[in-house]
Amino acid sequence: MTAGTCVCAGAANAAEPRAFDIDSGRLSGALVHFGEQAGVSVGLTDARLARRHTRGVQGRMSSEVALQHLLAGTGATYRFVDAETVRIVAAPSRHATAFRTSVPASSDDAPEPDIVVAASKQALPLAQFPGSVVRIALDLDQAGRATSAGTQVLVDGLPTLASTHLGPGRDKLFVRGIADSSFNGPTPATVAQYFGDVRLNYAAPDPDLNLYDMASAEVLEGPQGTLYGSAALGGIVRLVPNVPKLGQAQGSAVVGLSDTAHGESGGDAAAMLNLPLSSDLAMRVVGYGARDPGYIDDIGRGLNDVNRTTSYGGRIAFRFAPHDGLTIDAGAVLQNLASRDGQYAERGLPPLTRRSAIAQPFDNDYRLGYLSISTDVRGASLTSSTGIVRHDLETVFDATPRFGTPAAYTEDLRITLLTHETRISGGDARGFNWLAGLSALHNETRSARKIGPDDTAVPLLGVRNDNNEIALFGQASIPLLDDVILTAGARVNYDEASGQVIGETVPKRSEPKRRNLRWLPMAAIAWRPSARWLVFAHYQEGFRPGGLSITGRMTADKFVSDSISTIEAGFRFGDSGIDRFAAAVTVSGARWDSIQADLIRPNGLPFTSNIGDGHVLGLEGQVDWRPTDALGLQAGLFLNTSSLDDPAPPFVAADERELPNVAEAGGRIGISYRRQLRRGLALNAGGSLRYVGRSSLGIGAPIDVRQGGYAEAALNARVGSDRVGVSLSVTNLTDVRGNRFAFGDPFAIAARNQITPLRPRTIRIAVDGRF
Repeated sequence: MTAGTCVCAGAANAAEPRAFDIDSGRLSGALVHFGEQAGVSVGLTDARLARRHTRGVQGRMSSEVALQHLLAGTGATYRFVDAETVRIVAAPSRHATAFRTSVPASSDDAPEPDIVVAASKQALPLAQFPGSVVRIALDLDQAGRATSAGTQVLVDGLPTLASTHLGPGRDKLFVRGIADSSFNGPTPATVAQYFGDVRLNYAAPDPDLNLYDMASAEVLEGPQGTLYGSAALGGIVRLVPNVPKLGQAQGSAVVGLSDTAHGESGGDAAAMLNLPLSSDLAMRVVGYGARDPGYIDDIGRGLNDVNRTTSYGGRIAFRFAPHDGLTIDAGAVLQNLASRDGQYAERGLPPLTRRSAIAQPFDNDYRLGYLSISTDVRGASLTSSTGIVRHDLETVFDATPRFGTPAAYTEDLRITLLTHETRISGGDARGFNWLAGLSALHNETRSARKIGPDDTAVPLLGVRNDNNEIALFGQASIPLLDDVILTAGARVNYDEASGQVIGETVPKRSEPKRRNLRWLPMAAIAWRPSARWLVFAHYQEGFRPGGLSITGRMTADKFVSDSISTIEAGFRFGDSGIDRFAAAVTVSGARWDSIQADLIRPNGLPFTSNIGDGHVLGLEGQVDWRPTDALGLQAGLFLNTSSLDDPAPPFVAADERELPNVAEAGGRIGISYRRQLRRGLALNAGGSLRYVGRSSLGIGAPIDVRQGGYAEAALNARVGSDRVGVSLSVTNLTDVRGNRFAFGDPFAIAARNQITPLRPRTIRIAVDGRF
């Protein structure tokens, strides 16, 4: 078949199951065979689509489902002219792999839809995205999914995503080995976190939001300076919530009970309600609460299980769609998280124990409000999103080692983050895609501190850091050949940073504002030699602005901007949602200049400095194999090497030291199994083994202590229907102690004996339901 011709083979019912056997190859030839085997007339007039590659289709299914398989990843869709004639056309540019079909989404024969990289801001299908990205589905059907675990679910599932382990709601995330330090401070994050299209954080730890009723999470490896601006050196973590559904009332709930070995019992509960308020307006409400059992004993105070954590919160979202092409989303997120003590232990004492003089609680209160508008403008897609965050954190550390009598160091952070972005994107059937946008950001962080015994605690200097940004950005993908696409883009970014020392004992004084105009380019090339293969190379840059840091009890100093440039190359084969076998391999190299790092002085007080220049080299791979319809196997590997090879003068002793907190090697293997027990009742089961290699807490004494070097196994199972089910999950199956993080209290860090053991074996039983 050639473009512009029509294959005719008589009348047929498109819903009638038929046997199909069509090999991979050019779409034009495959459609000839489809027309013959389906008994329909197929029309194709677009010569470019005719030369696209298809992965083929085999098996017994309806004609429409077979056609969906044939067109997956080709950028084409179809329209039935009548019962005997189907026309192949280019898919709409915003959803290049969307299908027009009358087959219900729940059909057992229907293929999984192509994975769309929403974080690309152009809804590009994964098969066309020239970079490293991974996606984790978070729907309720996944066996044993304990969404109350928050971000830890993502860390456990992705070898390239690392985290500190100071405690829930106070951790830093790292992607692909881009790790500045293990301690919290005024530096902007290296990973930008998003809730849909609005930013969750800037110069703050991971808010650790509950993941109940989230659709998925995407990790887009960085840097991502062109599309996302500052503080995205390592990449993007994007949570994708389920949006309100129009014209449909539904709900869900889950209740779980858990028990931790050597610790106490806990539980979690969550519920969702989706209500249509009118024909074009709907509301979705989520509420949840959890108590994570404690398992650390403090023999100094004679207390058991001191590190219990409780959290509660919710989300409310409204969707208004007055007509086709216009959608308005508005909502709010609230979460309060409190740990009554630190989760670290000490070497030289019995397992899971430490000795401290006072409690070290932590409190994280998070609020987000957002508004997003999407509309079609002359064939293009326009999206405008605005978010406001209020994030309050209260931390207490045991300062007794410094004073020789029970004393506390207390820090209160008050963070306000305002963000806005308006972007427009479009494209055509030839594969040309474009994107242009405007963004703005304002972040204000206030830190208040005091130290000493309760009755004589004295205030220390505090600091206020303000960051403002405004930027224009654009990106375009141009087909050079049928199978080669070149992507190029740039961001013009104006940023302004200012700091102010605050405190009761000193007059307020401000540092001069630092202003910068930056140019952040990117370039990528993708070659698709066949329907299943994608080979790519990608170059990008990123930066973080500087700020003001307290360097002593009554002194402050500035830290300057740092920047990074990264080049990566790799390939992807197949699509795990469609193909029996899929694989991806990426190599990357990064040059990081003037690295910002939050550090700890020998007296226990924090400070921030630029420690020098370094590099990070990485290799990562992922394999997904489904030997049968019921059985799935997954494996992932990450190798990393890094070095501070040009240290700043105060850190010359750390020359050639590895960057902190990211293991040199990590990996995960997983297995999933599904079996239909009887009509409407199925068993979903799975297991995983995750290895975290060794890393260092920090650079130079006394923080150059080792951590990691352990393997953790987990099992899960769910028996039930789409409506109701019972699940069982077991984490840390072999009850490994390990050492996730060699830090807990900065005032005792000189002893080099702090460890953070894995949560002991924890069993959770849960009941979930939908209506």
